[in-house]
Amino acid sequence: MPQTDGTTLLTGSKFKIDLLLPVKESFSAANAGAVATIVHDLVTESRNEDDIRVVGRAIDAPFDGVNFCGLKPKMAWLLGKNDGFTAAYLDRLKMHPKPDLIEVHGRCNVASQLIKKRPDIPVSLYLHNDPRTMKGAKTSGERESLLNGLVQIICVSDYIRRCFLDGLDRDHALSAKVNVVPNGVSRQLKSPAKKEPIIFLAGRMVPEKGILECAQALADILPSFPAWRLVIAGARRFEQTAAGSYEAKVATAVRPLGDQVEMTGFIPIDAVRDWQERAAIAACPSLWEEPLGKVVVEAMAAGCAVLTTRRGGIPEVAEGRALIIDRPSVSSLRAGFEQLLTNDKLRLELQAKAWADFPFTSEAMANRVDGLRHIAIHAALHGHRA
Repeated sequence: MPQTDGTTLLTGSKFKIDLLLPVKESFSAANAGAVATIVHDLVTESRNEDDIRVVGRAIDAPFDGVNFCGLKPKMAWLLGKNDGFTAAYLDRLKMHPKPDLIEVHGRCNVASQLIKKRPDIPVSLYLHNDPRTMKGAKTSGERESLLNGLVQIICVSDYIRRCFLDGLDRDHALSAKVNVVPNGVSRQLKSPAKKEPIIFLAGRMVPEKGILECAQALADILPSFPAWRLVIAGARRFEQTAAGSYEAKVATAVRPLGDQVEMTGFIPIDAVRDWQERAAIAACPSLWEEPLGKVVVEAMAAGCAVLTTRRGGIPEVAEGRALIIDRPSVSSLRAGFEQLLTNDKLRLELQAKAWADFPFTSEAMANRVDGLRHIAIHAALHGHRA
């Protein structure tokens, strides 16, 4: 079984830990992506916050209150941004005291390079997505090499753990160091918020997120519920950009709703959470095998009745807490929304479950990760892997 909780380990010893972000991530309150937001919460909720440094792409206004080191990729024109960022970090390591652990977020090839170039420093990998799509982990041989070289792997869901171990011996002793810690969310509210007749749909404007199908489903039925309105938040990337063709399709689909719909474009995470606190219903209609679905966790933290899909790791957090659509399509999503709009009892029950049964706080998840990091460091100090 994967080890998912290291909180029994005492953490009195002080260890220095570097968390490496993907170079594309912007570690800022204005336009942090999913990984940057998760890392921010893991650091600020950590019992060892002062001993953690986040290393990422140099930006003008990083998150306040976090030890952040911004680097410019070295010779990106030749090496590419990821390898250039790794080269810049390796140069920095030569000039500063080495950390006790390097935790690489979401870049298997970066982890591989660090294992080879700095065998004197323990390296762990934090997987937010299916590694089988990543450079350096597409084959079972590459993943086996990572398993041998890394001190630890943390996955955001058991689905991602299974993806990593695909084609490998899952009963092998080394598989025990592939751990699962779901994404956590900082719950802002002390008690459930008063909900409004709003359906909130947040996500990147890309086809696999199912936003168009969701919009088409609601365009069919929402006119029959004039007290309700739909709010759609998101863009192609985690920043304000010109609307693309997919966003245009979504806008066309919901145009018949008139004043019942609002498309906000990209909004910062604080604004997303404000809408989640107000919305009676939140939707995460993913069509692809979602690693976990952080927006599902965020919506449950806000006490929404959540409609989502049985894709990837979503059921691991949503089962029993949300309305899950087994085979997402326009018709099945329409039927799900009709249930939530017509059945007040079901909607209120799901809101109550989401609020009362919520073990995914940032503090709890950060505590688990703290423990796992220290297990990995102690294992490396004693000459074996976690």
